[in-house]
Amino acid sequence: MNAAADGNVASVDVGARRRWVVLFILAGAQTIVFLDATIVNTALPTIKRVFEMTESESLWVPDAYLVFFGGLLLLSGALGDRFGRRRLLVIGLAVFTAASIGVAFSPSAEFLIIGRGFQGLGGALVIPQGLSTVTAVFPRKDRGKAFGIWAGSMGIGMALGPFMGGVLVDNVGWSAVFWVPAPLAVMALIGLTIVPSTKSVLHTKLDVPGAITGTVGMVALVYSIIEGIPRGWDDPLIITTISVAAISLSAFILIERRTEQPLLPLGFFRQRDFVGAMVGMFFIMFALMGVLFYLPQFFQLVQGVSATESGLRVMPLAVVMIFFAPIAGFILPKVGPRFLLFWAPTIHGGGCLLILGLVLAVDTPYWMIAVSLAWLGLGGSLHMPATTDTSMAAVPVDMAGKASAVTTTGQELGGTMSIAILGSFAAVMYASGVRDGLGGMSLSAMDVDVLASGIGAAQQVFPTLDPSLIGEVQAALTESFVQAIKRTFLFGISFAVIAGVVGWILVPKRQRLEQATSLGGSQVAAMPAVATNGASPNGAGAFAPSARSVASVRPQKSAVP
Repeated sequence: MNAAADGNVASVDVGARRRWVVLFILAGAQTIVFLDATIVNTALPTIKRVFEMTESESLWVPDAYLVFFGGLLLLSGALGDRFGRRRLLVIGLAVFTAASIGVAFSPSAEFLIIGRGFQGLGGALVIPQGLSTVTAVFPRKDRGKAFGIWAGSMGIGMALGPFMGGVLVDNVGWSAVFWVPAPLAVMALIGLTIVPSTKSVLHTKLDVPGAITGTVGMVALVYSIIEGIPRGWDDPLIITTISVAAISLSAFILIERRTEQPLLPLGFFRQRDFVGAMVGMFFIMFALMGVLFYLPQFFQLVQGVSATESGLRVMPLAVVMIFFAPIAGFILPKVGPRFLLFWAPTIHGGGCLLILGLVLAVDTPYWMIAVSLAWLGLGGSLHMPATTDTSMAAVPVDMAGKASAVTTTGQELGGTMSIAILGSFAAVMYASGVRDGLGGMSLSAMDVDVLASGIGAAQQVFPTLDPSLIGEVQAALTESFVQAIKRTFLFGISFAVIAGVVGWILVPKRQRLEQATSLGGSQVAAMPAVATNGASPNGAGAFAPSARSVASVRPQKSAVP
């Protein structure tokens, strides 16, 4: 394995055949992570009933995973650059597997949510290393195709997750969905033995203050959004968490501006194509995760299908992504990223949400929902390879770990904030509808409060109600839940449109033909060659001046029209 001449010393040549094998191994590791992110959505109605969760509590089952996943991605990218990406992959898969087994034995809702956070930690260690390794082993001309397959592997995880979750819940139990990653992770760990060990030779210092302030700030911000609406914005706890978020994130920005090797190089955000791709990814995931979170619940709680059938009904979205994402990688050089990043979110994302927001009802024929999901899946398959290729090409390969972490953070923050914001919005709409629908019935205020807290909490009240009222109460709850979802989907259209506008304004019309070798005028291509293990033959100290230059220079806008 030799240093490759790709304009940057961090690229490695592993041979044409081997690099594709490496890609499929890394894509498999990503599939495991995204499988676990979606498998819980099908199991969530059962988990709600088992642990008698309120609607607000149930949001933390997916969000605990996503918050720690998104909050630790930046640190993970820097750790991979510093200590080696394959090493972090191994550690991440081990943590992820151990946490999954722990969650399967959860005795309480609190233990389950904490375990989901540790799963997010493991996933955060995995994803940036895979994407940065793909960037390092593939030459620029093949990266669009590689990123198409990479995005397709995400679709595989999204497709298998709901289906496997349904089968396991129906035939084994809710805890079985958290056993799935163990054998898959062992297979991935074996496969990692042929993945080359890559790391940065420039960015070797860890920004620990930035990692602490950034993670604390994001966790506090998302918690405030999830709990602020049901608790009230004047609640002392919410005021405290908002203050912690504001102080921590402000400190994070100050630290990143001054540190020699920042966790988040602010120069990334002066590259128009990088910003456009990342922001577009944020908003497309915002729309996508909202649909994936609520439709499995709609199928089970409203239309009364089994968990297995619920998982099958969501699959058109992901199956289309599996098929079309690699094709999008091939056509990207011909049509350019701007076309894809405008068309996908505006037409596909907005169109799907509009259709679902207008037609969704208790008796909506499945074929109408399936067509909407396939349409959204086509948009996702066009969007994700283009955003990944555009963002990763806009920075030097030696900064691939941090760049992949920032890109994935934008993607995961979109999913996290989607469930937090849209989930809180839906919870308020549901509670309002329930109170209006139950207003004329002879129910105690306590019973109404419980019923308004979430459709899954109704099982606590039904045994105490007059049998003649149960049917009418159930109908009111179902109608309120459907209306809340419809309004939530219509609310989400604005975010899909924002993603399209951002793509049209900031993303270049044509794909970059060459990998960026600097964030502006400071070049890193002229560095001496590196040894096969990524170390500098002349000692790391020789690169310190250039590292400072790359980290601190004021970059220019992308020269790509």
